[in-house]
Amino acid sequence: MASSSSSSSSMVGGDDRISNLPDSIINDILSFLPTQDVVRTCVLSKRWKLIWYSVPTIFFSNKNIVFGIEWENEQEKFYNYVEKYFKQRKKGMHRVLGSSCITSFKLEMKGFYQISNAHLINKWLAFIVKKNKIKEISLSIGKSNRGYYYHCLPKVFLNNTKFLTNLELCGVMLDKSHSFNFPLLKTLSLENIKTSYTVKYEPNVVFKFLLGCPSLEKFRLCWHGLLQIDGMHRLRSLSLKNLELVYTYVKDLQIDAINLESLVLTSNSSIFSNSFANINLSTCNKIKVLSMNDLSITHVGVMALNSLISNNPLLENLTLSIMNVPCYYDECHLKISSQHLKSFYFKNCYSREAKVTIESAPELEYFCYEGTIDTIISIESSNLLSGKMAIYEDCRDYDAEWYIDMLNFLSNFNCSWNTLSLHVKEFKALIWPEKFKRVCYSPLLNLKHLRVITKDSNPERMSDLKNSLMWISPSLETLSINKMQIF
Repeated sequence: MASSSSSSSSMVGGDDRISNLPDSIINDILSFLPTQDVVRTCVLSKRWKLIWYSVPTIFFSNKNIVFGIEWENEQEKFYNYVEKYFKQRKKGMHRVLGSSCITSFKLEMKGFYQISNAHLINKWLAFIVKKNKIKEISLSIGKSNRGYYYHCLPKVFLNNTKFLTNLELCGVMLDKSHSFNFPLLKTLSLENIKTSYTVKYEPNVVFKFLLGCPSLEKFRLCWHGLLQIDGMHRLRSLSLKNLELVYTYVKDLQIDAINLESLVLTSNSSIFSNSFANINLSTCNKIKVLSMNDLSITHVGVMALNSLISNNPLLENLTLSIMNVPCYYDECHLKISSQHLKSFYFKNCYSREAKVTIESAPELEYFCYEGTIDTIISIESSNLLSGKMAIYEDCRDYDAEWYIDMLNFLSNFNCSWNTLSLHVKEFKALIWPEKFKRVCYSPLLNLKHLRVITKDSNPERMSDLKNSLMWISPSLETLSINKMQIF
C-alpha cells in the first residue's frame, strides 16, 4: 500500500513539469500561441486560472477556430468573444497581481470586417496603446465578404505608440491631416492602404509617415499611389536600410535613402512593363542586395537594368526574375558588370530566348538559374563557383534537338565549378545517346562535385544516368543522385 501511495504521489507531482516552471517562462511559452488557446489554459488548475492575464501578447485571427466554430461564418460571435476578452483583461489589470503590460497585438480580420463594429476595433486599439508599452502591432483588416472597406485609424492610436518598434498595416485608412510620431519604429509594412483625399498635390501620407520615423530601418510598401507628392513620386529616409516595393509602377520615382543597403522590387508583368526603368537611385550608393522580381522588359528596360546594376558599386547579391518579354521585342540581352558581386540568382519564366552575359564579376562565388535551356548564359570567372540549375522541361521532347540545346546551354559556362546542383524532371533529360558522346565534347570539364535532383526513380536507368554524367563532367570527384521531395 505504501508503494502504491508513493507511486500516486509521483504521478501527481512529478509529471507536470510545465506547471513547475516560473510564471515568466510560462508567459514566454504562451506568447507564441493564439489568444483563444491561451485563455483555454485557465481550466488546467487554480494556478493556471489567472496566468493568461499576464501574457504580454494578444493575437486574434478569423482563420482560427473558437470552441469548434469557424470565425468566418460567425462574425458576431467573433466580435463578442474579442470584446469579452478585453473587458476581462481590463479587469485583470486592476485585480490580478502580476498582470503585465501588453507588448504585442495582432489582429487578422481579412474577409471579416464590419463597418458597424468599427467602434469596437477603435476601443480595442485604445486599450492596447494606453498604459502599455506596446512594441509590436499588426493589423490586417478592412476587407469584408461584401466588398473592400477600410478601417480608419483613430488619433488615439497614432498619439500613444512612442515605444512601437514593429508596425504592419493592411486594409486601413490613414488620414493625411494627422501627424505621425513613431520615434523608435524599426520595421514598417503598408499594404492596401487608403488615404483621405484633400488637396491633390499635398505631401503624401508615406512622406509624412517616414518623417515621423527617424529610426526606421526596414520598410515594405504595396501600391505606388501613396508616394505622390507635388505631382511626382518620392520616397525619402535617412535611416532606411531595407526597402521592398511590391506591385509598384510609377512614371517617375525618386528614392532618397543614402543608407539603403537592400532593395527589393516586385512588378506585375501582366500589366506593367519597365517600371524599374523610371526609378532614380542616384543618392543610393550603398546597395549591397538588389532583387527585381516578375519583370516584363523591353529594350529600354534592358538598358536601364544594365545601368542600374553597374551604378551600384557595392552590390554583392543580385536576383533577377523575368516573367515576360513582349512578342514585338526580339532579344533580351542582360550584361552584368559588378566588381563586388558574390551571388547571382536568375530566373527566366518565359519560353523565348534570353541572353545573360556576366562580363566582369571577379568576386562571384555562387550562381543559381531557374528556367528553360533556351536561355544563353555566359559566365567567365576565375573563381571556383558553386551553384544550382533548375531546368524547366515542360512541352519538350527528349529528342536530338533537346540534347543539342542542353549541350550548348551547359557549354556556355566557361568557368571552374566546385559544386553544382542540377535539377531535372526525368533521367532521360541527362542521358545522352551514344552517337552524341562520340562526336561532342564534354560540356562541364572543370566540375568537381555534382548533385542531381530528379523526380525520376527508375532503377533500370540509374547506370545509364551515371555513365552519362561522368561523360558530361569527366573530372568529377563526387556524384550524388537524389529524388526530389514532393510535399
